[in-house]
Amino acid sequence: KYKPSAPDSRQATSSVMSSLLERASGIAASAAAAVGEGVNMAKDRVNTTVEGNKMLSDGGPPMEAKILTKAACQSAVQIDAIALGQLEAACKQYTEAAQLLEKQSSDASVTSANTAEETAEFAALAAKYRERATAMEVVITTLKQSVAPTTPAMSLAESDARQILILKGKAVDVGTQVKQVADQ
Repeated sequence: KYKPSAPDSRQATSSVMSSLLERASGIAASAAAAVGEGVNMAKDRVNTTVEGNKMLSDGGPPMEAKILTKAACQSAVQIDAIALGQLEAACKQYTEAAQLLEKQSSDASVTSANTAEETAEFAALAAKYRERATAMEVVITTLKQSVAPTTPAMSLAESDARQILILKGKAVDVGTQVKQVADQ
């Protein structure tokens, strides 16, 4: 058996330690660079917010009106996309429900669970659900054939100004608008 002498063992340990220290230094340098980059990004973000606030302060009511106009356009386009998606989901659900109602009102293997009134109600509702789904399909097709509007360009500073106006209660964010419509 080979047994390294004490100097060889110390040399191997020293080499391993040097390697570990080198790797630790590299990790520390990478971490410091990442933190520095994060700090710079945060500073840039703060500067943009300050710029948005200054834009509102210096521009007064005309600037607020411009930001609110752009915000209204963004909200309209976002809600348009949300509404189209919800309309498609509702249409699909009406279609599926109509199929189930038709089966429940006409398929002998399941109608035995119904009362006569339920069978009649299911048949009537199936027709109404199909009618509603068809009307929705027409609207969906019409909306998809038209070109959805775009929004006016909004800089980061203007976007921050919009957020400031939302916080001041002078504007409403899209999520709140969607919730308000859903709650009606």
